[in-house]
Amino acid sequence: MKIGIIGAGKVGGGLGKLWIRAGHQVLFSSRHPKRLRVLVEEAGLGAYLGGVGDAALFGDVILFSPNFWGVDDALEAAGPLKGKTVIDVTNPVEWDPNGRMVRSLPQPTSAGEELAKKLPNARVVKAFSTIPASFIPHAIYRTGRLQRLVVFYCGDCQTSKVIVHQLIADSGFVGLDAGRLRMAKELEAQGRMNQAGLIGIAQAKRLLHQLTDPIQNEPLSRHDVDQSAFVEEASTSAIYI
Repeated sequence: MKIGIIGAGKVGGGLGKLWIRAGHQVLFSSRHPKRLRVLVEEAGLGAYLGGVGDAALFGDVILFSPNFWGVDDALEAAGPLKGKTVIDVTNPVEWDPNGRMVRSLPQPTSAGEELAKKLPNARVVKAFSTIPASFIPHAIYRTGRLQRLVVFYCGDCQTSKVIVHQLIADSGFVGLDAGRLRMAKELEAQGRMNQAGLIGIAQAKRLLHQLTDPIQNEPLSRHDVDQSAFVEEASTSAIYI
């Protein structure tokens, strides 16, 4: 599939390389595309370079991974992303006057939910916010399913979640559906799934069982879009430069 990456830093760049290795086409984007030439050369065949608007047009799926304080600038450059599956990697943190990284959103909400409000015609799925950027390049070498580490994800559109589940597998991890988008705060900085760090499938399932509310089982939305090829296939800290 075609993936547009908005924010091709350590997370976006690392995941993009893994997806190219898995056979996808990836356009890495930046406000300064020339800075990404080395990344694109390293990624090889299937890698492309462009601006943020180019990534928005190119991708059936968008990996959205700017720093949280750069979200609005990135969205302005990207446009409405109508009909796109948007994988939100952002963590709502910023530096305080004492030089410490602190949460920058009220506790009841999350970066994923706020992004969904700003992109009402896109389908936002929270994912990859629990994985340290430094580990991403090494994930592909853990070949056995029991060796692979978990990426939690959550969202309100089942079709998009199936796509994201496959992309998680293609990057060398095991995906675990954490429920609806309201669970995003648990996947983000200071959330309990985020604090769990790198864990395997058995431990991740135990944690999810502890945190999941029965209300999570409400029916998810589906969208009448041509994603059949993606669904069939799935059935068998980042820098905004």
